[in-house]
Amino acid sequence: MNFASMGWAIGCAIGTAKGNPNVPVVCITGDGSMLMNGQELSVAVAEELNVIFVVLNDQSLGMVKHGQRLAGAEAIGCTLPPTDFAMLARALGAQGITLRTPEEMDALDINALCTRKGPTLLDVHIDPDAVPPMNVRMRVLSNAL
Repeated sequence: MNFASMGWAIGCAIGTAKGNPNVPVVCITGDGSMLMNGQELSVAVAEELNVIFVVLNDQSLGMVKHGQRLAGAEAIGCTLPPTDFAMLARALGAQGITLRTPEEMDALDINALCTRKGPTLLDVHIDPDAVPPMNVRMRVLSNAL
């Protein structure tokens, strides 16, 4: 929660899946991170790795946006263009699924996702105004100044 590098979870999940191919690996990442490092999904496709990428899609650099808001600063440089990550996954050869409601999440066949050969990307649309639990990060940032 301090100064973690954006996008590291994507490559880490792929490496973890390659090192332990007998279990599914889940990578929870943001849309900004996927835009930065999402092409690595092609490695998971080429290696037929079972990685489930959960992309939290709020069309923004959420940690930046909410950090600015919580600090009382102007929201600047944090909006991302609408991106269809499920389509991007399919373009790279992976399975891509878009989820907009809790009901769609409930309808997922988790066992099928966990046993398929190759990666799956879940493009999960989330409330862009819901503030994530980032109090620790805000305390660290305010103490660093």
